[in-house]
Amino acid sequence: MGKPVSSPATIYLLRHAHAAWAHPGQRDFGRQLDDRGREDADLVGRALARLPQQPEVVLCSTAVRCRQTSEIVVSHMQKTPEIHYINALYNDDHRLYVDLLSQQTAFPTMLVGHNPMMEDTLRTLCATASEDAAERLRKGYPTAGLAVLRFQGATPDIRSGGHMEEFLYPKRLRKKARKVHS
Repeated sequence: MGKPVSSPATIYLLRHAHAAWAHPGQRDFGRQLDDRGREDADLVGRALARLPQQPEVVLCSTAVRCRQTSEIVVSHMQKTPEIHYINALYNDDHRLYVDLLSQQTAFPTMLVGHNPMMEDTLRTLCATASEDAAERLRKGYPTAGLAVLRFQGATPDIRSGGHMEEFLYPKRLRKKARKVHS
């Protein structure tokens, strides 16, 4: 008998969707999604729901725009994941993002956060990438961007890096939808 092969663990990194500018006197923390942001989060949520695996756990910044993005995306999932709202995801650096993800034992896990921490986290955890995903990352991490990372083993050491197999973002998803409908 050979050694059992465990399926790869999946991590989704989701940057919050587009938010409105702060109103006079409003803190950045309280900025809400604008119409574009709500549409983009809905589009990404529908795309995530079509993937073979959906998150079992969501780690989400407590900033209003992250909570709203998470709520819209999760509403498309067949099974509601366990959601943890974490204050430090709002203003800590990417090392906290990596630390929180490395402590997870349930996969797939999705982290909903902010840039530049999200982009730095992806660059830290990504050892290899598909050509399309790598090209998108060279252009930056758009709002409502969703990176799909696979790691070897059911509970991997994510710090050793994974493979970014896909990078979903609203502009690309709209372009794909137009091709299907033409």
